[in-house]
Amino acid sequence: MPITNLEKELAAVGISIAAGCKPCTDFHIKAVREAGAEAPAVRDAVDQAAAVRAAANGIMYSYGLAHLGNEVSALPARVDPKRQAVLTGLGAAFAVNCTSTLDQHIAAAGEAGVSTGEIVEIASLARFIKGKGASHVDKRIEALEKESEAEPAAACCGA
Repeated sequence: MPITNLEKELAAVGISIAAGCKPCTDFHIKAVREAGAEAPAVRDAVDQAAAVRAAANGIMYSYGLAHLGNEVSALPARVDPKRQAVLTGLGAAFAVNCTSTLDQHIAAAGEAGVSTGEIVEIASLARFIKGKGASHVDKRIEALEKESEAEPAAACCGA
């Protein structure tokens, strides 16, 4: 059964929310309404996407902490915590496509002693890491695509 335009647009709303892309969300909210979706269906798509994003955040939080084991320590004396928070926040906001928090960290950068060049350097690092993460997901989908190509195609429309 082919995916309907309504199904595709509801999925696109969820994908846009999960990706943290406000312009995409705006575009697909309008498109899903034009496709005939009612508010409860759109709300379900938003809720599902937010739940997936929250679950991924929880998994990565636990994963990151697991690398520390029982280790408890402070930042080394040579690391300025305010500057480090801005650098980490900049990169994380970029990685999750959140322009709102990215703008907040950019605004705080000067006060924390972070230059424009350093912002760009962290954004480049985040772009690289984000790309690597996306490539791992892409490989899983490519494997499914190869698997589906190996299966005989179902007859369409009685043909």
